[in-house]
Amino acid sequence: MAVSSALATSFTDAFTVGWRHRRLIDRLARRDISARYRGSLFGPLWAVAVPLLTLAVYNFAFGSVLQARVTEREGRQIPFVLLLFVGLLLFQILTEMVQSSPSLIRNNATFVKQVVFPLEILPMVTLAVALFNATVSFAILLVFHCILLGAPPLGVLWIPLIALPLVFLALGAGWALSAIGVYFRDLTQIAGLICTSLMFLSPIFYSLDAAPASARVFIELNPITTIVTEAREALFESATPNFVALGLCLAGSLVVFVAGFAIFQRLRPAFADVV
Repeated sequence: MAVSSALATSFTDAFTVGWRHRRLIDRLARRDISARYRGSLFGPLWAVAVPLLTLAVYNFAFGSVLQARVTEREGRQIPFVLLLFVGLLLFQILTEMVQSSPSLIRNNATFVKQVVFPLEILPMVTLAVALFNATVSFAILLVFHCILLGAPPLGVLWIPLIALPLVFLALGAGWALSAIGVYFRDLTQIAGLICTSLMFLSPIFYSLDAAPASARVFIELNPITTIVTEAREALFESATPNFVALGLCLAGSLVVFVAGFAIFQRLRPAFADVV
């Protein structure tokens, strides 16, 4: 009975903690974004310059050197750099969470000593910053879509819904990794390997049809596969999302979301002793 009550509490708190502390999350996210560019020559302009320069490099490598293009059903050629950029900007949300989370609590040790501070919002702050960066990158993507292909189709309005499972997945992973990382410091190195593996086991640099049959089952089980595929089809083909696939992806992400929060709350009491 006690276990059931604890699970119910974790489930409810996982969905309400962000709303209860929304002002604090907003303030800390703004502080982190400001601190990232403080003292640099161009300041906040780097938020635009970095994805813009990244897109330029990809365009040179894949467009000019490798001549990579994908022909859609209607005979329209989509520059591969745009397809690649969609996948990478979505995957970057998860990457920022996975790579920064293992050391997140240790890097904020002063908050651990404060009994009243809600430590569970720290991964949410990291996610807010990652979403800000992804939004800037997506705005740049839309500008280049207009330049190269014309105005984006109405299917672009599906993108926030398609990205929703990724948000829950990233936050759940952030909670779990930040809590486990307090006790297992090697997780910081392992996180990089996890990101690399997930990236190449998802159709970011290739289409799902091009994957070998022996590996396709593993690629299809990767939740990033559904998100990237659906986002590309919505943006470049104005396709309605596959709600069955998206629903299954969301269900799996919610399991990670609630489990990650439960792990964080379970390990949290001893943070002060370890940090």
